[in-house]
Amino acid sequence: MNLRRSRGFTIAILASALLTAACGLKPEVKDALQQNPGLAGGSGGQVAVDTDGDGVVDAFTTDPAAGGVLPDGTTPGTTDGTTGGTTGGTTGGTTGGTTGGTTGGTTGGTTGGTTGGTTGGSAGGPTAPVKGQGDTTGIDFASKTITVVIHGPLTGAGVPQESFRTGGPKYWEKSGPKGGFRLLFGDWKVKVEAVDDKYNAQDALRACNSAAKSAFAIFGGAGTDQIQACAQSQVLRRANVPYLSSGVTESGLGKLPNYFAGSMTYKQQSPLVIRAAKEKGFMNKKWAIVITGTPNFADARDSIAAELIKNGAKGKAGAFNKDNDIILTEKAPRDCLTVGNQLRSGGYESVYFLGQPLFFGQCVNQYPQATYTGPGPSFGIQSVADLACRGGAGGFKGFYLHPSPDKAMAQKGAAGAPAFTDDIEAGIWGGMQQLEQAFNLIKGPVNRQSFIAALAKAGTPGGVLQPAAYNGSTRFGGTGAYLNQITCSGTSGKIQTVATYKK
Repeated sequence: MNLRRSRGFTIAILASALLTAACGLKPEVKDALQQNPGLAGGSGGQVAVDTDGDGVVDAFTTDPAAGGVLPDGTTPGTTDGTTGGTTGGTTGGTTGGTTGGTTGGTTGGTTGGTTGGTTGGSAGGPTAPVKGQGDTTGIDFASKTITVVIHGPLTGAGVPQESFRTGGPKYWEKSGPKGGFRLLFGDWKVKVEAVDDKYNAQDALRACNSAAKSAFAIFGGAGTDQIQACAQSQVLRRANVPYLSSGVTESGLGKLPNYFAGSMTYKQQSPLVIRAAKEKGFMNKKWAIVITGTPNFADARDSIAAELIKNGAKGKAGAFNKDNDIILTEKAPRDCLTVGNQLRSGGYESVYFLGQPLFFGQCVNQYPQATYTGPGPSFGIQSVADLACRGGAGGFKGFYLHPSPDKAMAQKGAAGAPAFTDDIEAGIWGGMQQLEQAFNLIKGPVNRQSFIAALAKAGTPGGVLQPAAYNGSTRFGGTGAYLNQITCSGTSGKIQTVATYKK
């Protein structure tokens, strides 16, 4: 069946997350159950448990010791639910178990069962949400609408951000018989609301905590400190809110039960930055690292420094030296005069830059002669390239990694999507494609737990963005990145994807 895309929604780029337990019911899961009645649902006050010991909450039961019923309607130990029982359901069978649900079957169980044939599910795939089964916060059953919230720097980052509001509809509104997009569980709408995190962690945390009350999932659009603050929110974790973001820092995020990075982190991208420098001819130069001094950038700083040293990079005086060739900055410095003087006195020719976009433009203005490089997602986009070209009076040149390709390449790969205004819209479109792919991984009724469990065990095949692979072992699912070359045409940036890398 087709998924109708709702028209009145605003959005930015990605993210959502999941609930896992280690082996059995973790203390924080028990805490979440106590503080969020939405985790208890269905007949008899069911609770979520990890039945097969794989680290994922994948069952609902009135008695955790009994093993429970899997979200796809099966009992542990059956093969794809083909054998029903008094507590298990069947997958594709005729009659579900007495207390279990069926997925794709004709008749559901007498207690809490679902009828796949009437909810649009296919055998072994997702079925429509069921009231009381799992946490369905953010799902409006009357209007058949699922709400997600994205936070992003609609203000405060120093570059225009209107595309964060417009990219989503270009994906979700292309639906119906002529559209190419499908949610497998029926004729449902998705509503996305964008909120401004003002490019600081405190406002981001407030926005995410508020959104947890009404959103099925939350997406982190940009900004390392903002993403890290929301990902670590106790409110989101206790409410079991899926939280997805672009890959940024890994600090404090690797073991969070409700977090997924859908693209490569800064740390994961460091070897690719070096690969690009070798291929594009700016490796054998004097290198400086200019990076915000926040602890959330420490993994990016340490990983790129290690890669430079391993690959024999030069600094201002001999071999690259972490004590001499790394320049730490504030998050949003007033100007780049001091940094510009440091770059100039060191005679640096290649600069790894990671920081605030407006400050980046100022630094290019102060020191335009270097080749600038670094990780995505912040610096491989058009608005930042334009800042750099204006700042450098047309002399800027850079090679930045990015989760999505240039606008023309993204448009070609977007299967007939309406024309993208810019590459931010293209990236958002790709993020929404990932979201739909994640929904379609679910087995059984859609809820926060089943979404999280399905994505944690697998990943997304990609499209405009590269595939993401979690496979039950990581929260950092990025598998590759695009290399965008940025040159100037006057004071406007020209972005062209010149390589596709896999990690």
